[in-house]
Formats: sequence, structure tokens, C-alpha cells
Amino acid sequence: MTEVLAVDGESLNDDLMAHRAQALTLVRQGFAAVVARPEVFTAALYEDFFTSNPRYQKYFVGDPKRRDERTLEVAERVVTELDRPGALLPLLRRLALEYRKYGVREPHYRAFAGSVMTALERTIGEAWTYEAAVAWVDELTMVASAMLGIAAEADAQGPAYWEAEVVAVDRMAEDVVRLRAKTAFPYPYQAGQYAAIELGRLPWVWRDFSFAAAPAEEQGAEHSVLEFHVQRSESGRLSAVVHDELEVGDRIRIAAPVGELAFPAGASRLIAVGHGTGLAPIVALLEEAARTGDDRPVHVVVGDSLRAAKPAKKSAAKKTAAEKAAPAAGKAASGAAKKTAKTAKAAKAGPVPAEDAGDTHYLAERLAELAAAHGNATVVHLGAAEELPQHLDEYVRALAGGGTLSGWGGVAVGSTATVQACLDVLASAGADPADVRSDLFG
Repeated sequence: MTEVLAVDGESLNDDLMAHRAQALTLVRQGFAAVVARPEVFTAALYEDFFTSNPRYQKYFVGDPKRRDERTLEVAERVVTELDRPGALLPLLRRLALEYRKYGVREPHYRAFAGSVMTALERTIGEAWTYEAAVAWVDELTMVASAMLGIAAEADAQGPAYWEAEVVAVDRMAEDVVRLRAKTAFPYPYQAGQYAAIELGRLPWVWRDFSFAAAPAEEQGAEHSVLEFHVQRSESGRLSAVVHDELEVGDRIRIAAPVGELAFPAGASRLIAVGHGTGLAPIVALLEEAARTGDDRPVHVVVGDSLRAAKPAKKSAAKKTAAEKAAPAAGKAASGAAKKTAKTAKAAKAGPVPAEDAGDTHYLAERLAELAAAHGNATVVHLGAAEELPQHLDEYVRALAGGGTLSGWGGVAVGSTATVQACLDVLASAGADPADVRSDLFG
């Protein structure tokens, strides 16, 4: 009897797998038609969605072209990963947490899925069969159920966002300001994470920013002070308001923290690669490492951009940074600088020693202070940010000394194209890709 049940169960499993494979084939065939006529799909999708649900249109502020591009990017990622749970679930988690701050719930998912079905029918045309519709309904239901479950789990752990008051807006570079905000209640987060910010002057416009400082250890504190570095963007409405209009005392909202950027626990040696404001979360990770006594050797590789503010303002920023530094940082700075210069020379990639890097990046001085406080950190500036992957390749070859970076781990932060190229360099040098973290979406 047991043998019969086993055979029947095996047959049933085979049938289910065959049915799923057929459904995925139909879904991917349908999405191929979407890719061939993307403007037809997105036009039909949002026309139906806004006509049927006009009250939801307030969530879709900003450039419609970018909205459509983003919709197609997300859809392509999801369809590609439908049969790879290990890749799909982290993606759905990120999306669910992103949508949670807008108050998206089951009725929103259901309404949007209905408009997706309408848009698919209009885009695919005669190839839109009953079997194809069933396959799409099954996959959309599975995706929505997973995301709702993730959102419900997050709801049980804390609010979707915190109210906060702006306590400082300081210029750190020509195109970078430091935004500090105090939350009404304690805000738990980890170094390396990021959060979306909404300004009262731009309702429903949320943008992600990394935390630029490690969490402060304040026993019994009734609030948190969070720091973000905001770079001006030509097309960024929120960044323009932060730079030109935001004032101390203004109210903002800060979404729940997300992201898993961290120095991997299993790595024996570390490398942190970044450029622009991508150095901000690396600063937070170094602060955390120094505070917790994580003295594993770490190489901080900087692609220079976003120079420090002009001397008058720079001196004030320097004073603030010095006040925050550990008491022993000043004594150790010269030793760390000599170590940096020695390693830079060995790299043969044209790097700038830390003590000469003040005019190359707005966080150069802070990184030098943290390297001294850490005691086992090396900071090198490898020239222009756009050349970072090329110089990184030369640098890690020198570090490996003819071997590989086996056992190394770390992080890479910056623009998508640059970070992806740097991840490829580190993987080629022998670092385990699972131990080199980034927050790339695509």
C-alpha cells in the first residue's frame, strides 16, 4: 500500500510540475509580447487603473515615462525569477516593503492586478487565450500573496514610517548636504541600511537614502537622530527641495529601514568600494566596526567625486568631525596615512594617499579619522569615479600578490553600472560573490 501511495504521490508531483512549467511558458510568451509593444501595455495599464481607481492616482506622482520604465523593469525581473524562489523572494520582499509606506493593501493589489490583465489582453491580442489568462491569474495571485504576507510580517514588527523633525541641514560639498532629523520615537536600524524619506512639501514622493552614521548608543533615549547625505540630482524634485528649501524645524517622514548591506561575518579580510554619496553607508559601517571592536583588515577604495565644501565651510565641518572622533584618532592618524601611502604605491593604480586626499572627496577627512580609530583600515583614492573599476582591478591584483582574494568579503556602493563592474572585478579576483554585498536593484 505504501508503495502505491508513493507512486501516486510521485505521479501527482510530476503532473503539478508539468502544469507549472506549461503555465510559466504561457506567462513568458505573453510577456514577450509586452516587451515587443511596451508602450501599448503601459498605456492600457494606467488608463484602466486610473479610470477604475481615480483615488489611487495620487500615489503615482512624478514623470510618467519613468513610471512606465520602472513598471516594465519590475515586471521583467519578476517574470524572469518566477521559477527561482531563492531570487524571487528577496525581490518581492524589497518591493513589498517599498510599497508598504504608501499604505498599499490587498484591495490595491487586486485592483492593479485587474488592470494588468486588461492591459495584457489589449497588448497580446488574439494570442490571449483562456489558458494564458488562467496562467497569469495564478502567477499574479502567488506574487501578491507573498508580498502581502511580507507586509503583514513587517506591520507586526513596527510602523511603516516615523515622523521626524529636521534639526540640521549643512552643506558638505557643492552638490551634497547633510540632513539630520530627530524622530519622535526611537528608530531602530543597522549600519549599512537605508530608508525612504518623504517631505511635507512633496507628499507621496519618497526617495531612498543610506544612513550616513552608525546607530548611536543612547540607553533609554526617547528619540533617534538620523543622518543622511543628499546629493543634488538634475531630475530629482526631492533633492532640489532638500538643497534649496528645507529648513530646521520642518517635518519629514522616514520609512522603516531596509537593506542588508553589511561586512560579512565569515570573511577574514574586507574591502569596501564606493564613490559619491555611496561612501556614506561605508562610513557608517566603519563607525560600527570601530565601536564593536571588529578589527579585521579592511581596505576602503574610493572613487573620487563630490569634492568637499569651500574652505570656510570645510573648516566648520572639520571641527564637527574632530569632536566626534575617538580621542586616540589624532595620534594614530599619521601611522594610518603612512600605511595608506605604502599600499597605494604597491597598487600602481595612481591612488592618492589619505593625507593628500582632502580635495578629492567630501568624506576624505572622515574616512582618514575612522581608519585611525579602527587601527587596521587602509583608505586609498583611486582617481576619478568613472575609472574606478579599471583601477580597482589593478589594485586587487597587487593586494592578491599573484594569488586570489579567497576569504575576502566586503561591500560595493555607488551607481548601478559602476558597482556592477566592481562586483565583477572582485569576483574575478577570487572573492566569493556571496560575501560581497551591494544594494543593487537590477
